[in-house]
Amino acid sequence: MSKYKKLMCLLAMGAVLGITGCGSSDNTQETAAVEGLDKMGDVQVIAREAGSGTRSTFAQLAGFESDGEDSSLSDLTTEDAVIANNAAEVIEKVEENKAAIGYVSQGALEGNENLKTLKIGGVSYEDDKTYPLSRSFYLAYSGELDDLEQDFLVYVHGAGQEIVSESYVSVAKSSSFLSNMATGTLTIEGSTSVAPLMQELVEAYEQINTNAQITVTETDSTQGLTQAMSGECDFGMSSRDLKDYETELLDYETIAKDNIVVVVGKDNPLEDISLDELKSIYTGETKTWGQLNS
Repeated sequence: MSKYKKLMCLLAMGAVLGITGCGSSDNTQETAAVEGLDKMGDVQVIAREAGSGTRSTFAQLAGFESDGEDSSLSDLTTEDAVIANNAAEVIEKVEENKAAIGYVSQGALEGNENLKTLKIGGVSYEDDKTYPLSRSFYLAYSGELDDLEQDFLVYVHGAGQEIVSESYVSVAKSSSFLSNMATGTLTIEGSTSVAPLMQELVEAYEQINTNAQITVTETDSTQGLTQAMSGECDFGMSSRDLKDYETELLDYETIAKDNIVVVVGKDNPLEDISLDELKSIYTGETKTWGQLNS
């Protein structure tokens, strides 16, 4: 091969390598740093209590459920987390600490202007079709339904879906409802996330069926399901999927779709966060806000 041809080959190879190198550089380009995030200091993690359906679902969807090494732990939430017993407490603690981060049901956010909601991987919770932290609300029960229990469930899946759609995502079209006017009492217990919606449904139903008396008690999803299994309440409210042993002992109905929303203080400069970053924060691997910029 002549010297001229060798030179042309080398130049051609160099051009190809140069193009490949540029492409490789673009693929590994890091996301631009968020201005002001380095000044936010240590992250204050706000988590829900053990037994909370919101907590277990959030941990599952963000990828930090317990690895099974310690059966007493349902997830790997950092021991440094501040624990809140309901959504209102989460909101209060995030409002009090500009460096805090928490998670709540979308229904708990209505009318609150002191918090910022974060997109997850570029998706807002208002985009319910693709939002990655979505879940279902359930009513669970044991045994055959009596006339009042059946009537109430028919209402929830029919006319009650209009109430559901005001703050959540409905699971059926709202339809007309003709009550059987059954007389009796119902007790409903469980999830603090489901309870506000359930209270609205109960009040609307009692206006139609004035023979019914229904009590809603807030505990948590696990407690509500346990009480339903033991017959201590008629319906258990759950904001998490039922476990295998629970589905063997209980029947259940999906009554609404909900989104778990990640919230920070309104002065936090962050607008978007990934599931991996949430996992890193909630397991304690990421301890300062500035680490998200590295």
